[in-house]
Amino acid sequence: MTLTKNRFLWSLYITELILVLLSLGVSRVSRGVFFPYPIDFSLISLLFGFVAAIPVAIAVLMTMAGPLSRHGWLKRAMSRILEKLRTPFGPSILALSATDIVLLSLAAGIGEELFFRGLLQSFVGVWGAAIIFGLLHALTPAYFVMATAIGVWFGLLYEYSGNLLVPILSHATYDIFALYLLRLQFSQQNGY
Repeated sequence: MTLTKNRFLWSLYITELILVLLSLGVSRVSRGVFFPYPIDFSLISLLFGFVAAIPVAIAVLMTMAGPLSRHGWLKRAMSRILEKLRTPFGPSILALSATDIVLLSLAAGIGEELFFRGLLQSFVGVWGAAIIFGLLHALTPAYFVMATAIGVWFGLLYEYSGNLLVPILSHATYDIFALYLLRLQFSQQNGY
């Protein structure tokens, strides 16, 4: 079953909204405030957030289309991930506009980082939050490993910077790159 573009977008927007509301609600109950997460909009924080997406994007590009993609086991693992994504989401991803990709990526960066890094990481640590992040993204075992590693990266960014804006921007920037890359992969497979 494939989703229409609008249903795909709205289901993801609603999921991210639920994560935001859950993060704020649990924070209110456990800490007495709705938004205890440090956010600093300084230029250095903005740049750090954007630049911190580059290593993740390079690693994913190397495994999907770069020299690492030619290794047998990695090639099979990436093919399985792409097939798991293409079947239900391929037409919706192909139909995304640039604006859709940016807005969806921002929603994911905000919702998932508030929940996983802002809320969960304070209770279960970097690795615990990253493993839960990986489990909830686990379409295949390889995708679990990739998502967990990316979750560790975002968690370390938050720990190092003390600023939730850094992993939010890094996550959103990476998602923009990943969605464009997926769209390119799916369009090549469909002969567009």
